[in-house]
Amino acid sequence: MPLIDKQGRLFGRVNIIDLAVLVLVLAVAARLGLRSRMLTAVNPSTTSPVEVVILVEDVRQATADAMQEGENVLNTKSNAVLGKLAAKDVRPAAKEVETADGRLVRAESSFRKDVYVTIRGQGQVTPNVILLGGYEMRVGASVAIKGLKFSVNGTVMSVQTEE
Repeated sequence: MPLIDKQGRLFGRVNIIDLAVLVLVLAVAARLGLRSRMLTAVNPSTTSPVEVVILVEDVRQATADAMQEGENVLNTKSNAVLGKLAAKDVRPAAKEVETADGRLVRAESSFRKDVYVTIRGQGQVTPNVILLGGYEMRVGASVAIKGLKFSVNGTVMSVQTEE
């Protein structure tokens, strides 16, 4: 009995194209299953306190006022809770301005504000990553956060964990 017969069937029973499609579907299903297992929810028993400071630059005073200490802070895209807004530090936004003689000087804006937002929450800390609300927190990373009355983009300035 030949391996492939005249009709293109393997051992006279299974069509080779059908077998290839079945193997492809199984491979995709296995890959998706592995990925979903890697992205499982954080186990609450392995969490520890995490404090993140985020710099929100060049916002209006109304936006700074809308950020209330004690409210939940969420990831804008997924609504995952990152933690509570523990503190905010509002400062005049500093910009570089060109003078008449061509020099660049740092000037403070009287209308725009820079806000340092401190978020405290329960996160998962591993040797490779710190997750807060399922999102990686690394210094320099851009984050989109929101609360009840605000939605802003910022940059992570510091990440502290309780050792």
